[in-house]
Amino acid sequence: MILSLVHTKGGVGKTTSSVFLACAAAAHGREVVLLDADPQGSASSWADRAAHRGTPLPFPVVPVGATDLAAAAARGAAGLVVVDTPPGTAAVIDAAIDAADLVLIPSGAAPADIDRVWPTLDMTTHRPTAILLTGVDLRTALATGVPEHLVGEGAPVLRTVIRRRQAITEAFGTLPTRLWDYADVYAELVAAVQEART
Repeated sequence: MILSLVHTKGGVGKTTSSVFLACAAAAHGREVVLLDADPQGSASSWADRAAHRGTPLPFPVVPVGATDLAAAAARGAAGLVVVDTPPGTAAVIDAAIDAADLVLIPSGAAPADIDRVWPTLDMTTHRPTAILLTGVDLRTALATGVPEHLVGEGAPVLRTVIRRRQAITEAFGTLPTRLWDYADVYAELVAAVQEART
C-alpha cells in the first residue's frame, strides 16, 4: 500500500505524521519504506539524527524526486510505502498523489491551515483521501468545531485526531518510543483500507 501525505501548506505535521505512521506500521510487523520527496529532506534528516544517536528508525528513508517517485513506491508496495511531500504545488506532489493508494492530508486546526485543505482536496479528487487533524488542543473550541465543519462540508475526516503533545514536537531526530494518537490513526487507516477492499 502506498500512503502519500500531502498538504499545500507547510508546518502542518506531514513529516512528523509520516515518521510516526511508519513507526506504527513497523511496530505491527509491516515492511515499511519512507520516501522523502521533500527537497528540504526533513525525513532524511530525522533518520540520520536517529541513527547518529544509536536508535535508528526501523525502516529505510529514501530520498526521491518527481521522476523516480512512482518507481520507488512500486518497489515497496508489497508492504507499506509512506511518502512525505513538500508544501506548495510542486510536480513531486502530483507524482505522490498519482502513486498513492490513499492520500492523507495532515492539517492543523487553525483557520489558516484549514483554508489550505480545500485546494489540497481539489488536487486529490482521483484518489481515496482522508484528512488528519494534527496538533489539536482539546481544550479549545477548534477541537470540536473544526471536525464538525469539515464533515458538514463533506470532507473526509478521520475520527482520530493528533492531540498537541510536547513529546511529539520534540521527537524529531529520535526513534519514537510512544506513538500516542498515531497508533489509533494507523489502526483507523488499516480498518478503512480493509473495508474498502471487501
